[in-house]
Amino acid sequence: MTAICRVLLATAALALTSMAPAAAQPKPDHVLRSTVENVKRGFISADTPPVLKIKSGQVVRIDTISHGGVTEDPVAFFGQAGIRPEEVLDDVKAIAKATVQNGWAGHILTGPIFVEGAEPGDMLEVRILKLEHRVPYGVNSPGPGGVAPTILKERSARIIKFDMKRNVALNAPGVETPLKPFMGIMAVAPGEPRKVGSRAPGEFGGNLDFAKLVAGSTLYLPVLQPGALFVTGDSHAQQGDGEVSGNAIEASLTPTLQFIVHKGVGKGMIPWAEDAENYYIMGMDLDLDVALRRAVEETVKFLVAKKGLTPLEAYSLCSTAVDFAVAEAVDENLVMYGKVSKSWFKAKTPYWTK
Repeated sequence: MTAICRVLLATAALALTSMAPAAAQPKPDHVLRSTVENVKRGFISADTPPVLKIKSGQVVRIDTISHGGVTEDPVAFFGQAGIRPEEVLDDVKAIAKATVQNGWAGHILTGPIFVEGAEPGDMLEVRILKLEHRVPYGVNSPGPGGVAPTILKERSARIIKFDMKRNVALNAPGVETPLKPFMGIMAVAPGEPRKVGSRAPGEFGGNLDFAKLVAGSTLYLPVLQPGALFVTGDSHAQQGDGEVSGNAIEASLTPTLQFIVHKGVGKGMIPWAEDAENYYIMGMDLDLDVALRRAVEETVKFLVAKKGLTPLEAYSLCSTAVDFAVAEAVDENLVMYGKVSKSWFKAKTPYWTK
C-alpha cells in the first residue's frame, strides 16, 4: 500500500459520513501566548525546546504576532496611521524590544508544540478550527522585490486598516477587499538539516503562504522529529495567490488548531491540504516550472491512490479539469498547487465529522 493510500485511509477512519465540518467546535484544551519566552524569530529548529506538550486530538488556541511593524518603536510606527499606543499589542512592544536587544530578524513563530506519540514516519493532521484578528489593521510593504522587482524603486510600509463589522480591508481609497485570514507558516521541525531559515518552505511545511488554509481547512504534514515540534506564525489577514510583491497584509492573528497524529502514514509525503469542497496537492521547487511539474506529478499520484484512476486517466484529468495555480512565487522555494474538486467523485469522502 502506498504512503498516500495509508494517509487517506487513516484520515477517513477518523470521520463518519458528512462532507462539511461539524458545526460545534471543541473548546481549547490549551492556550499558548505569544510571549518573548514562547517565540523564536527567523528559524525552525529540531533543537528548540517545546513550550507546550499536548496529546493527539487536543485543541490549542495560539496567539501569534506578525513581523509587520515590529520595528525599534512599533508605537511610533503604527502611530503614523493614527493608531493609538494602547491599540498596539503588548506582545508586539515586548518582542520588538527583545528583537533590538538580541539582534533577532525574520518571521515571529510561536512554539514549538510537542505532540505526544508523534514519531518520524507519522503524519500530523492540523485542523484549522478558527482564526481571530487580534487587531483591526495590518501592514503590506511592497518595494523593489517580488516577482516584478522593477515596478517600484523604494520600499514603503503601508498600514492598512480593517472594517471588522463588514469584514473588509480598506486597501486604498474607494477600494475594499474581503478579509480572508490564514497562517502563512505552519510547520513541524525539519529532519536534516535540523535547523532551517523560516523563509523557504519544504517538506516540513513552513512558509507555504497558501491562502486556502482558512478556517475550516486542514493541513497534513509529515512528522520528521519526535513530538513533531509544531510552530506557527507569519499570520496574514489577506493575500492573493502568488503573494507577488513578497508579502501579504501581515497582521497578528489567533488561530485555534486541533492536532491529530496518524501513525505510520507520513513517510515520503509532502504537505497537502483539503477543505469540505476540494483537495489541494502541492509541489515545490526553486524553479516555478519544476514546482508545477511536481504539483502535477503529486496530483496524479493522489488521484491514482484516492480513486483508483490509472496514471493515464489521472494525467488526463489534470489537463481537462484540475486547476493549477501559484500559492507563492517569492519565498526561495516556490509553491504550486492543484485543486481537485470533491464533487467530481460519486464516492464521497468523510470530512471533520469526529
